[in-house]
Amino acid sequence: MEVVVKTPARLHFGIIDMRGDLGRIYGSVGVAIDRPNIILRARSSGELRVSGSRAERVRGYAEALLRDFSLEGGAEIKVLRDMPEHVGFGSGTQLALATGSALSKLFDLGLTVEEISERLGRGRRSGVGTYAFKVGGFVVDGGHSTKNPQGVPPLIFRSEVPEDWLFIVGLPRLGRGVSGGSEREAFRRVPKPSPELVGEVSRVVLLKMIPSIIEGDIEAFGEAMTTLDFKFGECWMTVQGGRFSHPLVEAGINFLLEEGVHGVGQSSWGPVFYGLVEGEGRARKISGRLQEFLEERGGGEVFYTRANNHGAEITVRR
Repeated sequence: MEVVVKTPARLHFGIIDMRGDLGRIYGSVGVAIDRPNIILRARSSGELRVSGSRAERVRGYAEALLRDFSLEGGAEIKVLRDMPEHVGFGSGTQLALATGSALSKLFDLGLTVEEISERLGRGRRSGVGTYAFKVGGFVVDGGHSTKNPQGVPPLIFRSEVPEDWLFIVGLPRLGRGVSGGSEREAFRRVPKPSPELVGEVSRVVLLKMIPSIIEGDIEAFGEAMTTLDFKFGECWMTVQGGRFSHPLVEAGINFLLEEGVHGVGQSSWGPVFYGLVEGEGRARKISGRLQEFLEERGGGEVFYTRANNHGAEITVRR
């Protein structure tokens, strides 16, 4: 038996509430995108053998599941394609869910995506990556209960993204963003936002972002994206040294705004940043200009992509 999993990536638009005084904390907003991808193949085997990119991390995920279910034997797992790590695409969650989903199919465990995410320690703050994998599209999660902060937050809204809404993605050559222990320390250091700021962010999500995607209003959705990102960035100024993770990210975002995109933002801790446009011709034109912009400032990668409206593709061959 062979299982092949192809994941989306995700863009993380922001967190809604880091106060937690209503009994829930975080709450995240984001979108699944068609590229970059992880493609992972798993085959039945008498022992665990792992190869390809980030093999030790995959091994750790696989060993955890094999141990949890007292499974005999193993699997031959290979990462055929990977995505950049710790830059804003959510690669850790996608790799964990690809590994867990493949093993669940191989051993007929019947695990849900949420169960895999929880068992492998993902979704502790944001559920965007988990739901990008499971269902794709634009997603909003409801945060964690402060009484029970473990597990994956519930999905409270999901919508498909129109096919002609395209995301221009910039990845400047700046190294990796914050992750792991550094991320935990950053969350510990960030000052608690004011009720007024949380209220503004919540209002943008509930009364502008969600209605605009339901109605297919790209202009209003893009404005909401930008507002959410800029407001969310205010929470991190003491940690990042500014609203964005690096001056070049801020310059790239301003460049996209000057080019007339509908909305912009930094994904998670960056350095990935993005802009929303309508139509492939416009996406191609602005992507080319952004590539020139980055080449003049140390280099980087630029591409455009549609949203992924279906989540991960899992193929089973017997």
